[in-house]
Amino acid sequence: MATSTVPSSKTTTHVTFVCQKCTRPIKLNRSLQAKDLVGVANTSEERLSLEWSGQAKETNKADQEDGTDGEASDQPVPIPRSSPQVVRRQFPRRSSETVSVIYDSLQPNHPEKKSTLKQIQIASETFKMLSSHMEIDHPLCCDCPEAVLESFEEKIYSMEEAKGHYDRLATRLEQEVDTYKSEMSELDSELEAMHKEEELLKSKLLETENRREKISSEMAVQRDREVKLKVEEQAYWKNFNEHQQRMLIFKDDLISVQYQLQYTTEQLLRLKKTNVLNCVFHIWHNGHFGTINGLRLGRLQTVPVEWSEINAAWGQTAFLLSTLARLSGVTFQRYKLVPYGNQSFLEESENKKRILPLHSSAGLRLFTDSKFDSAMVAFLDCLGQLKRHIETNSKPHFMLPYIIEKDKIGDPGKEGFSVKTQFNSPEKWTKALKFVLTNLRWALTWVAANSVSMPTTIDSN
Repeated sequence: MATSTVPSSKTTTHVTFVCQKCTRPIKLNRSLQAKDLVGVANTSEERLSLEWSGQAKETNKADQEDGTDGEASDQPVPIPRSSPQVVRRQFPRRSSETVSVIYDSLQPNHPEKKSTLKQIQIASETFKMLSSHMEIDHPLCCDCPEAVLESFEEKIYSMEEAKGHYDRLATRLEQEVDTYKSEMSELDSELEAMHKEEELLKSKLLETENRREKISSEMAVQRDREVKLKVEEQAYWKNFNEHQQRMLIFKDDLISVQYQLQYTTEQLLRLKKTNVLNCVFHIWHNGHFGTINGLRLGRLQTVPVEWSEINAAWGQTAFLLSTLARLSGVTFQRYKLVPYGNQSFLEESENKKRILPLHSSAGLRLFTDSKFDSAMVAFLDCLGQLKRHIETNSKPHFMLPYIIEKDKIGDPGKEGFSVKTQFNSPEKWTKALKFVLTNLRWALTWVAANSVSMPTTIDSN
């Protein structure tokens, strides 16, 4: 209901009822009285309740006649949506005078103003009562109730369809419950078996926990042992590395010593094979001359050798004979040999004052120098004593190549050459001196091979 006020000299109130569905204004039928409106309201309410209850009874009766007894089948029965008028409940049409009451705006100068206002008040209360008892708001126009009824029929249809589905689901659930009840004994036995298995598993779990605690304690002990072993391992590898380092050093030293030993052994073998006397006193020849350390011993008319060279050669020869006698343990009789370089000489044992010089500076008077000749004869005598010592003590027998008789030296069975210069030719004298050097070379070889007291001999031990 809407109320509007129009400004004028006197206040005028317009009361208008509006359809609650389409919002069009409606007017009240003037022929209705207040008691009629109340009766209409009561009658409408009773008729509506009776109609709905009667329709519900008819629905239940129809279901029973179909043999369903309110229970849904296993499969839902589809309801055709294309023709809802077939299954839709048919309700009696309500007249516009009873349900949809038409009103018009009241005229303020109406002669029955008081009664009209009373009618309006009663109509308003009636509409409120109807709206509170139903889901439809009142008032309604003549065209809207049909549309409202159709919407309610749609809702009723969908709710009945849902109810059918719920009934079928309830029936299915009851069947499943019956099935589960039949299986309860089997399930109870399975549950009991599962309880026993649970107890067994609990006991095994407890045993496993105890074992786990023991293993944990043992693992703690093993971890401590592992730490100790790691410390020992580190110490071991440290000692091992130090030992390996020392071994490498010792190996290097050993290899160095082996190489030194090999070198020393080779040097020893070479020195054993080396005749030191040959190195110190190198006796060779140069044409007709015999040489000692490169010094020629002798003199020819065609090759006038300087006396300084001859004297130096005699000094090396005297030094060699003295060395060989000392190494072989020979002591000369009648003479004492004194090596003194190019001033070497000999002394007579019985008369030490007599000196026999083994050098000369006579020049052209060479062959008239008697003391020089006596010294060379005395030297040849000492060489003869060494020759006899060697030949006597050599095993197997060893002999010097040239024989010595007084002042001569030469091949056996032949006339020797005198070492004197007097009454002798330079060629023969030079030949005799060459034989002297040859005998000295052979004596040197024997002494080097048989003497153990030689300073050049190296003891292998």
